[in-house]
Amino acid sequence: MENEKNNNGIKIITGILAVLLVVAGAFAFKLYNQEKETKAELTKEKNVVLANLREMNDKYDVVIEENNLKDTELNDARDRIQTLIDNINEKEVTIASLGKYRAEVFKLRKERDFLFAQNDSLRGSNRLLAMRVDSTSYELEVQRGVGDSLSLENNKLVERVELGAALAVNKLKAVGVIERSSGKLVENARARRVDKVRACFTVPQNRLAEAGDRILYVQVTDPSNTILGANKTVTFEEETITYSKVSKFYYENTALDICENIAPIGDSFEAGVYKVNVYDQEMLIAQTSFTLK
Repeated sequence: MENEKNNNGIKIITGILAVLLVVAGAFAFKLYNQEKETKAELTKEKNVVLANLREMNDKYDVVIEENNLKDTELNDARDRIQTLIDNINEKEVTIASLGKYRAEVFKLRKERDFLFAQNDSLRGSNRLLAMRVDSTSYELEVQRGVGDSLSLENNKLVERVELGAALAVNKLKAVGVIERSSGKLVENARARRVDKVRACFTVPQNRLAEAGDRILYVQVTDPSNTILGANKTVTFEEETITYSKVSKFYYENTALDICENIAPIGDSFEAGVYKVNVYDQEMLIAQTSFTLK
């Protein structure tokens, strides 16, 4: 009798364990499927953003080529679009970063309309109208978002905040300079004579940005891939960057020219190619390179 009770107890426990295993397996399978669906949706939305950017890039190419434009704001705007495309391709997209990218697309579309309107003397008015994007239609596209599973309302808020705060940079140029005792700076391309690297750029007018104190991060790397200057790090939500110089300025919604001087690591510079990047928080917004002999 006692053995029979024990056997019944073991059977009951075994049955309960089997049920728990089945439930756990089903739950794990469901989580796995949800993760796959979320990744697939993020990839789909990333491709939509890239398609929009490439479409804008192609339209800039047509305008620039047809009018034989060189060293204009249209060229600078096209370069910023290509920089953003490269940045998106290099990183794994997340919900937060996707919101920032969509906001950046919206800002670039507005800037494109403004620049094309300024150059309407080079194009027929009908063609400009055909290339202008209806802001109301785009607002509906933004509101559509990435779907309920990607927290649509949070993404809309991020897009609006980033849109108002983001700055652009164009005409980025960097050279080696000799610093005279009088303080005068003389451009020079010989590594053994250069005292500092001078990086200059323009923050263009942005009618959507708020006036106030702003910060950009300038990063200069030497031919050995060593970061010059301060060589300090700053961490944001998704990424940590190492910078050479913090560029602080007061932005008043008008074009602003900025130059920063960066010292070497050690007493001198080495010959070779130097790379210069400018970041707005963790977002790469401009890049260039130059050579010291």
